[in-house]
Amino acid sequence: MKKIIVSLLVLTLTACGWHLRGSAAGEDKLAMTTPLDLVIVTKDDHSPLINTLRQALRSYKINEVTAANATSLTLNLNREVMDKRTAGVGSDALTSAYEIILRVDYSISNASGVITPLDTSARTSRTYNYNVNNANSAAQEEELVLREMRRELANTILRRIKNLSAKATSTPTPTAQ
Repeated sequence: MKKIIVSLLVLTLTACGWHLRGSAAGEDKLAMTTPLDLVIVTKDDHSPLINTLRQALRSYKINEVTAANATSLTLNLNREVMDKRTAGVGSDALTSAYEIILRVDYSISNASGVITPLDTSARTSRTYNYNVNNANSAAQEEELVLREMRRELANTILRRIKNLSAKATSTPTPTAQ
């Protein structure tokens, strides 16, 4: 009887569209229908955000190229800024929660020029609980939250590239008469 109830609960949970935060359930929506070449220009080629973005590029079948061509897009990542502030104070006057704000400034261009404004940015924020008595686990939680935030920023940038690519391919080209 327990197995039947558990099975019904699992089926109900999956039928409503629930999934773990950060799981790959929604990633197929970002997959490009036509192949796209992308050049990534950044000052720090091995930053955690760039590594996350490159993993996402591979999973969405976007080709990273080293030199721009007539059909490729160029992603210029200018800087990643992290701001951490106190979000809550406990009754003992010690910090009980922090808020992390992560922002990346970027621009997207093609062979014709810059498509997005030069000051375009993607931003995300998260709050997590901090326990003074267990600082090690709080540091691990902060690192996990930062990884998740970088994944969200990478997906935001990829969605923007997808939308710009779709607009570029859907606009009719004028024909000579």
